[in-house]
Amino acid sequence: MGRFLRAIRGFFGSFLSGVEQRNPEILLENAVQDELENLKKLQVAAARTMAYEKMLANDGASKQKIIAAKERQARELAARGQRDAAIEVVQQKQEAQTALAEIEVRLEESRKNSQEMEQAFRDQERRYNDVVRERAALMEEHQRARALRTANDARANISLSDSSRDLEKARQAIKQTSYEAEAVRELGTSDTERQIAAAEVDIKRIDAERELEMMELQMGLRDADSLEAPAGASADAPAETAASQPVESVDEPAAERQGEAEQEERPRG
Repeated sequence: MGRFLRAIRGFFGSFLSGVEQRNPEILLENAVQDELENLKKLQVAAARTMAYEKMLANDGASKQKIIAAKERQARELAARGQRDAAIEVVQQKQEAQTALAEIEVRLEESRKNSQEMEQAFRDQERRYNDVVRERAALMEEHQRARALRTANDARANISLSDSSRDLEKARQAIKQTSYEAEAVRELGTSDTERQIAAAEVDIKRIDAERELEMMELQMGLRDADSLEAPAGASADAPAETAASQPVESVDEPAAERQGEAEQEERPRG
């Protein structure tokens, strides 16, 4: 049973030590509370010694009054000739003086005790104030250290390489999606549509060339005779002219030249 109790005390002791180590503010609060309890105890003790000193001072003052009264009474009795009564009063006066001497001794000791307790109370009060200020400074440092540790842990858990790798993967995925969409769009376009688009581009270029030639003509950079026919017209015009002319107009000179050549060759033969 004793071993079991020691094991329980050891377990709770180690548990509390771990808690205090992880939470130093508990130790600081305990230290402040201990100093405060000591301060309260010294305050009570100093108040008691000061009250006892005051009580002894009051007793001494009352004894002094009694001594003064007994002395006057003894003088009056002696003046009246009542010697026996005067002797009895003098004895009472002497007893009061003896009690006063004892009171003065105790009062002196009580004053010393009061001064010591008051000094101890003032020292404990300063110590308590120092502990409170030190606790505030240590708590501030502890909070700053905890914030710094939290920041360091946060920085340690941040991985820039992971974010960079994820961003690169996202870029590659987006590029691949764009390329796939472009490829699908190109595959979905027929040859005829591509030829039409190319022809539209050529027509736009020819129109631009014509407009530029007109600008050059207006600016005097080109003669009116040097204007070239449009590319489409220059290719098709001779064919259309040849087609529009009669066949005889093209072949008549050739037939005549052939007849003249035969007439010249006959005499030679």
